[in-house]
Amino acid sequence: MAAAPPALSWALPLLAALAGAGGPQSFELPGAPIDNIEVSSGGVLVAGGSCLYELRPELRLRHRVVPAAAGQVCGEPPGMRSNLLLPYVEAGGKGVLLAGWTQKDGTCEVWEQPAYRQRFNRSEVVSCLPDGSTAGVVFQLAGAWYLAVAATYSTGSYGNYLGCEPSQSDKATVITVRSMNNLESKEELGIIKRKDEPLHFVDALQWGDHLFFPYYTLKARAGNSTEPPSMAVLRQLRPSEGGLTLQGHVYLDCGCRTLIVSSSLVRQGERGWWVGVFLYKQDAKAWNATAVCIFGMEEMKEQACASKHFCFLMSDFQEARSIKKLPTLIHSGLVAVYGTVVLNQIVLFLGTDDGQLLKAILNEDMESNCPEILYEIKEETSVFPKLRLDPVDNNYIYLSSANKVRRIPVANCSRYISEQECLSVKDPYCGWCSLTQRCTLKENCTRSNSIKGWYNISHAPDKDLKIQLSFPARNQVCNPVLCMFVYCGLKCVILSLIAASLLLSPCYMYYIHSIEPLWISTLGKSEITVKGENFTRASGIKLILTGITGCKPDIIKVRNVLNDTQMTFALPPTRKEAKSICIQANGKKCSPPMTLHYVSPPSCLAITPNTSWIRCPGNESEYHYLTPSLSHATEGKVVDMMLKVETTFIPCVKLHYHPDPVFINYQLHTELDPDLELKIYVSLKDLSVLQCLYSESFSDSFLAAFIVTRYKSKELTRKQSQQLELLEYEIRKEIREGFAELQMDELDVVDSFGTVPFLDYKHFALRTFFPESGGFASIFSEDMPQSRDQTSKDESFNMLHALICNKNFLVTLIHTLEKQKNFSVKDRCLFASFLTIALQTKLVYLTHILEVLTKDLMEQSSNVQPKLLLRRTESVVEKLLTNWMSVCLSGFLRETIGEPFYLLVTTLNQRINKGPVDAITCKALYTLNEDWLLWQVSEFKTTVNIIFEKIPENESGDACQTIQVNVLDCDTIGQAKEKSLQAFLNKNGFLYGLQLDEIGLELVSEEQQRELLDIDGSSEVMEDGIRKLNTIGHYEISNGATIKVFKKKVTTRSDMDYSDEHCHLILPDSEANKDVKGAGHKGKQKFKVKEMYLTKLLSTKVAIHSVVEKLFRSIWSLPNNKAPVAIKYFFDFLDAQAESKKITDPDVVHIWKTNSLPLRFWVNILKNPQFVFDIKKTSHIDGCLSVIAQAFMDAFSLAEQTLGKEAPTNKLLYAKDIPHYKEEVKAYYKAIRDLPPLTTSEVEEFLTQESKKHENEFNENVALNEIYRYIAKYHEEIDSKLERERGFEDVQKQLRQVKALFDEKKKCKWI
Repeated sequence: MAAAPPALSWALPLLAALAGAGGPQSFELPGAPIDNIEVSSGGVLVAGGSCLYELRPELRLRHRVVPAAAGQVCGEPPGMRSNLLLPYVEAGGKGVLLAGWTQKDGTCEVWEQPAYRQRFNRSEVVSCLPDGSTAGVVFQLAGAWYLAVAATYSTGSYGNYLGCEPSQSDKATVITVRSMNNLESKEELGIIKRKDEPLHFVDALQWGDHLFFPYYTLKARAGNSTEPPSMAVLRQLRPSEGGLTLQGHVYLDCGCRTLIVSSSLVRQGERGWWVGVFLYKQDAKAWNATAVCIFGMEEMKEQACASKHFCFLMSDFQEARSIKKLPTLIHSGLVAVYGTVVLNQIVLFLGTDDGQLLKAILNEDMESNCPEILYEIKEETSVFPKLRLDPVDNNYIYLSSANKVRRIPVANCSRYISEQECLSVKDPYCGWCSLTQRCTLKENCTRSNSIKGWYNISHAPDKDLKIQLSFPARNQVCNPVLCMFVYCGLKCVILSLIAASLLLSPCYMYYIHSIEPLWISTLGKSEITVKGENFTRASGIKLILTGITGCKPDIIKVRNVLNDTQMTFALPPTRKEAKSICIQANGKKCSPPMTLHYVSPPSCLAITPNTSWIRCPGNESEYHYLTPSLSHATEGKVVDMMLKVETTFIPCVKLHYHPDPVFINYQLHTELDPDLELKIYVSLKDLSVLQCLYSESFSDSFLAAFIVTRYKSKELTRKQSQQLELLEYEIRKEIREGFAELQMDELDVVDSFGTVPFLDYKHFALRTFFPESGGFASIFSEDMPQSRDQTSKDESFNMLHALICNKNFLVTLIHTLEKQKNFSVKDRCLFASFLTIALQTKLVYLTHILEVLTKDLMEQSSNVQPKLLLRRTESVVEKLLTNWMSVCLSGFLRETIGEPFYLLVTTLNQRINKGPVDAITCKALYTLNEDWLLWQVSEFKTTVNIIFEKIPENESGDACQTIQVNVLDCDTIGQAKEKSLQAFLNKNGFLYGLQLDEIGLELVSEEQQRELLDIDGSSEVMEDGIRKLNTIGHYEISNGATIKVFKKKVTTRSDMDYSDEHCHLILPDSEANKDVKGAGHKGKQKFKVKEMYLTKLLSTKVAIHSVVEKLFRSIWSLPNNKAPVAIKYFFDFLDAQAESKKITDPDVVHIWKTNSLPLRFWVNILKNPQFVFDIKKTSHIDGCLSVIAQAFMDAFSLAEQTLGKEAPTNKLLYAKDIPHYKEEVKAYYKAIRDLPPLTTSEVEEFLTQESKKHENEFNENVALNEIYRYIAKYHEEIDSKLERERGFEDVQKQLRQVKALFDEKKKCKWI
């Protein structure tokens, strides 16, 4: 069986953990699939490839055994399989193994372990058929050992296996009892034969003095029978009493499923349950194809009364009875099950046909939770039907698939962080370890035997399981076969399904014809289409998506009702499985379910060809993808290729671009008879001649092709002339319009934009302290949990706070931490931020620490080049300086810089939205960043009147308002709605009472009133299936038309939320080159060159130039000839350090100041307005602010810019302004230096005032707790450092006291 192609599995926490540890322990059979697996007292037995392997529990090879039935080596003879492995222990502890093989008419060999000395072997014990079943159990009776084996010795008419059929007298034998002394079959021990129908046995189980054999008929496997599976029950009698006796069989009804694929016995004291995986039929792949049903052992023993399938002389058998159970679990592809009891709860481990290992936990009513995915096999090979627990360590389970067996942990407790999460999951394997404050397995927790040491959902010791085997009533869809059982009689009614499902309502009816697609990846699907009739009359339309039993169904509202026959939904990402999908509307029942398959995302294996030309329009690969041209490339290049599925990028392979070939000449050679040789000479790096051979038989065709080529060449020349004319016209037109725009265009900057939405100090500080660790914002907003002993709790934090207020200790601590290899740059930044918060009210002390650490940084050998000082953020002091600037300049930022900065962000947004903006990519015609330039646009202009209806919830407003809104004819309906709401705000000064998703637009005209939608039945569909969003121009709305805003009855998704299956202004390549419509350019193509539109960057720069300069000069000017205290103090400190180090180069000090203030603080603010204001930063605004921030930093640079024509546009935009800015910056630095120096008391007074402002802003204990985590992690290194240094004896003692207090708190669950 070939392995399935690799697939990208759904991201799972457990897989990530396993990947980090190098994956699970495993053993791989060399070149052969696994036939059988069983566990013994000391390890694992795996059979495959005509060999037996004994493995240690951790799956290291202990023995390899070649059976006598095989050849001299593994793999011979081909096709030999193991179908029985039964280890047991005789008196005296001697291990014995019975192994059955399909070779030599079904041979059984008995070995003594551990040496594997063969006692004997006997043929015709097990089935020798390749697909024949064998199930056996070894049991002890009256001191002797016996084997009860059930096997398919003959398949009757369902197979023809010459050389393997038993004798005529033994063809009907199905169950025999044999003594383990010789394995001979004897009547007195028990021989049971079947009637006409061949049987397939799944398992053999011993329960008390009875044996159980689950089975089904081969007729059912062939799909020719709806008869349910059965359980045969046999009584154990002494040989003198007649041996094994058939008690009867009982039907097992699990929702009309006719096959059993896996079996497990769950024991708990004197109670027992049999768990089976049932299947509709072999090739079924529906959402409900497989199910788990659970039957009580005693109930089956009592009900087994029939002998329909077996020949028996006794006449006291009754009609066949049936035990009917509703499924505990329903799934599309279960193939394996193993059940066990842990802390009085039944736990089921389940394997699937696509390589998943699931874990389900049952409650008292035998209801399952949502099964957890423990592991996924990357190759997606089917799991072997036998799952087994590690006999030595029950915290592991063996998962077999193809030729590999893996040892998988039964739980991933570490994924649960908090105690509440650990206990609420109700996993009996997981509990809270109070000593380590972790969620762990019981064995991984010290003092786990104490109830207070480790506890989970059950504090009580193991006791008899109190489970009532009852099943709640559930609605069950039995499709396609409905089975009805009356006692032991069986009647089946075949249901035929109509092609369309009919849903009725009191007034009308509508139909569901199809749902497309029904196969999607686990990443979800942004749009699926439901086709049918009468959708526009329905209300409350929902899609119900139901997966494996126990997991919460997804209820998805309709995304868009496109027209009367089509509607769309967006499906979420989920686990890999087949789900049931149905449509519900009008509050009625759900439609009959269909099967939706969630499969692994595609993976990329190779690309053919893997080369392309730089400017070739596209090469078709095997999967018909087009390679894009490379801009600004002349030499060859290697690029990474990735697949994009929904919003996820999947790594692929590398694509090699070669320089374009240059045509030189061609020669036609006719002397090569009977072939014609055409040589084309081109200029290539590795090839200069392309040779084409034409056979003589095709000479006429070649001549015809030559004539046609001559005609096409003339036609091409004529078309090229027309295209050049159009290109010249377009270039002239665009250049003229760009020039006019630069001279005449003005931006109506909003002078009054209301109150600037500043963030409060706490949120400003947290966003600057933790720009990439948003999770810390919440923990510093929460209060510390109150302890019962507040005094004791405060003592530890008070001592730690006193310790870090010891300057010598804190400096030594920071230097010691930075010397640790695994104290990463991220750790250094976090530690600096925690320290800033902990010392927020002691800014004078924090400033002294900053001075000491900065001096130490200057002395480091790595800073022999002084110009590199403070250039990066790779140490604690560098991040500490950033935080210190943020704290000390927060007031200056709010009072002086905030308003011009907010004006810049507002102006940029206004400018971007003045022209066309592509709704899919967010690229715009007016931008500062070339990467965000939208150049694929046509002419645009429209102004419409918008009527705002009175909102019932806002009675205070006017009944209706008419507002003129500047909407472009290329705007989508969603963009028009956004501009309408913004215009309402600008006019009235307050928001309209409805959100964007709650309003709709309706065209008001004399002919009709029509709702405007981004996507509807009239939407244009491109050749490649991409749907174009509707625009104002699409609806042919003229200038001055009236559009009404109304409240939607049903809130739909955001109009801006579209996938790659839609387009707006940027058309697919296949559509972009189509002929232009219109009489003036009929038959011509619309040429677009990006460089023609670079003037739009300049016009945007000119439009916002005054705002940018106002912001820049507010930063580097000195209002009232005073500099902020923090800037003056730190610049004077840097000057003093340069003087003490005898640095005479003024450039060095200039660079130090630039690295400490503009680079470290101002650029971070300019690029992140969301740090200062309560706004959302779009990706486009981020790109524009990056250009402005680059110009800002260029103003502080001492290097002279030498820009050429090929320089980046973001550099060229401000090239003429930078020299003026540089002069202003130098004057700014000089003015600060010339100011009178600050006295120590002035600096300390400022810092003290700032400290008082921020009292009670943060929970400092949280920061102290995080600092202690680092101290605890590196305690040995810190303690050793203090011990080596003189004068730290008292500090060392205090540190140990702090550690003792924190350790005590961990025991009491206080931290």
